[in-house]
Amino acid sequence: MFAAGLVVVLVLTFIPYSLLTRARQAVVSVISPPDVSSRAVEQPQGVTPPALDVERWYAEHDERPELHGVLVETADRRALLADHNADKTFNPASLIKLATTLLVLKRLGPDHRFETRVYTEGETDEATKTLKGRVFVSSADPTFGDHAASLVARGLRERGVERLDGEIVVTDGFSFNYNEKPEESAPLAAKVMGMKEKGTAVGEAPAGAPLFVLRSYTLREILLYMNAHSSNFVAEQLCARVGGPEGLRNFIVGELGLSAEQVEIARCSGRERNRMSARGVLAVLRALDDEAARHGMRLEDLMPVASDDAGTLRRRLEGGPLDGALVGKTGTLTAEVDGGMASLAGVVYTERAGKIYFAILDQGSRISENRELEDLLLAQLILAQDIPRPLPQTEERRRLLPSTSLTVSDE
Repeated sequence: MFAAGLVVVLVLTFIPYSLLTRARQAVVSVISPPDVSSRAVEQPQGVTPPALDVERWYAEHDERPELHGVLVETADRRALLADHNADKTFNPASLIKLATTLLVLKRLGPDHRFETRVYTEGETDEATKTLKGRVFVSSADPTFGDHAASLVARGLRERGVERLDGEIVVTDGFSFNYNEKPEESAPLAAKVMGMKEKGTAVGEAPAGAPLFVLRSYTLREILLYMNAHSSNFVAEQLCARVGGPEGLRNFIVGELGLSAEQVEIARCSGRERNRMSARGVLAVLRALDDEAARHGMRLEDLMPVASDDAGTLRRRLEGGPLDGALVGKTGTLTAEVDGGMASLAGVVYTERAGKIYFAILDQGSRISENRELEDLLLAQLILAQDIPRPLPQTEERRRLLPSTSLTVSDE
């Protein structure tokens, strides 16, 4: 039965991607996944060469093979599903965020929280609960937004301050709702706080202990949000705290051992001109997987699950054979940079081989077409070897940056 089903799978993978939804149902009706829970995965003797000629595959799809880099392999590296231009450098676009994730996670740890320290200066009229002076908000939180501002206002109210006869002062580097300019962020945050202040300013916080401290979401939650939504702002803010683009490149070359000639980092978000190969991206991904495991985490704790999480993968593989089984990161650049890029990297969970790592980098301005080709190629490679195994689903879709994660406490 499995052999017959595999034939059906191989036929279905050549169907245009728009038909993959119905193809998946057909596959499921033919194949009964083998029981692998009670036996070890059978490993090949030596490395299994790729079964698919990827260069020919791209040519048959009217693509220039030299514009694509692909590497797909099992977790133990003994089965190589695809290897095409794997050592040629391309602009990986937002796949650079995987390296940013790894560096920040190693340096700060998954439970790190950024602090927003709130100070007051002046006297409070207890009858009117009006502070005649200033409120200072000193924040290092790159995700500070509406909910955080409302918690600051609540913290002040709980300490007897409901109105302000004076200014709200934010420190240099303060951001609100991913606006990197503190002078623009201050009035936006003040509006949410609703203290009827006389104005806002940017300045230094006073010395001494703060009135109270608001602690951000955990770093693991921030990283998942960053990768799911591919937030350039968050990536660059986080990376600035661990050395910036130069520090990221030094980490990739010095600690991960990638060739210096194959790594260029202009922005930690993946914007502008960056360079890595598919093999380099996979080295970063494997190291990130190892680092996550060191903290008792899995890649899906830091990256979105296809079709299950909000963000760039929300509808990408919905209804297809890899729906719910792929954990990945997208990368996109418009034609103004390197002629355009569409990239995808991550892992696919399968029944027999476990995790299959992949990196696909496609250069060219036809972004949507390249995305469809990525999905089709990856589905064909996986289904020819194994059966995708979707991750268990919970009753409620997980929320990115849940509001209950923020905490307020006295210093």
